[in-house]
Amino acid sequence: MTISRKRISDMFYSDSHTHTNYSADVPKDRALSVDDICRAAIDAGLSYVAITDHYEPEEQKRGIVPPFPFARMADDVLAAREKYRGQLQVALGIEYGQPYLYPEEIQPTVTAHPFDVILGSVHYIPGKPGYIQRNYREMTQAERDEVFDEYLDTYNLLVHTDGIDIVTHPTYPLRYLLRQNIPFDMRDWEERLRMMFRVLVERGIGLEFNAAPMRVPNQGIPDHTVETFFRWYREVGGEIVTFASDAHFTQHVGAYCDRTMRILRELGFGYIAVYENRKPVFHKIER
Repeated sequence: MTISRKRISDMFYSDSHTHTNYSADVPKDRALSVDDICRAAIDAGLSYVAITDHYEPEEQKRGIVPPFPFARMADDVLAAREKYRGQLQVALGIEYGQPYLYPEEIQPTVTAHPFDVILGSVHYIPGKPGYIQRNYREMTQAERDEVFDEYLDTYNLLVHTDGIDIVTHPTYPLRYLLRQNIPFDMRDWEERLRMMFRVLVERGIGLEFNAAPMRVPNQGIPDHTVETFFRWYREVGGEIVTFASDAHFTQHVGAYCDRTMRILRELGFGYIAVYENRKPVFHKIER
């Protein structure tokens, strides 16, 4: 699959969710440095990129992943910021997995370094398989519904968590249901989702538009499903939207940003947000 890297307008393009070798799910034999991501961002025509590697405190405490090298990662990102100044705005971020499990640790962690943005994520529930590992074909519809119910229960904890700026991939389990060719209708959960969106609006937390499912031909989350999701967010007053490639490869940095901007514009969003010093900065979505 070829992804267009050429930008055809003066629109401000950004990517607020990318990964490097500091993320444990990036194989160590894959060269993916901060510098690699920055060069890919420039090649993709971006004006802004946030390096947001995975920090999973639960897995760290259980010895599944090594201690996260915050200082080394921050040094690399801040060095890249200086190196590419004038070509690319480089933001220091982190993707904080399941932060609600250890709320007392969040503030000391996020204030220890000059972060621009803190992403909050739900990847799994401790003691249960991750959403990516489950075989949804072997489940009954009631069991699949229970999975999404459970996810929303946990996501509700996330949106009430202090210390995060953006909540990530809100349709995360749907990626894997649809990859296994299992249809799913989010409208059954409309009221629960709207309720959580209202909390985001009230607390000033951003919602990312995660484009990773677009990279899976014929098995990604359909545009109309994503449009419905963000329409509900817009209807309850949501305005803070960031673009996220969730890139774990250089060729995915900024991918599908154009398509995302078109979708957001058609839904009535006038601006895309990026974060600087933990505050949203808004850039107009040009027509």
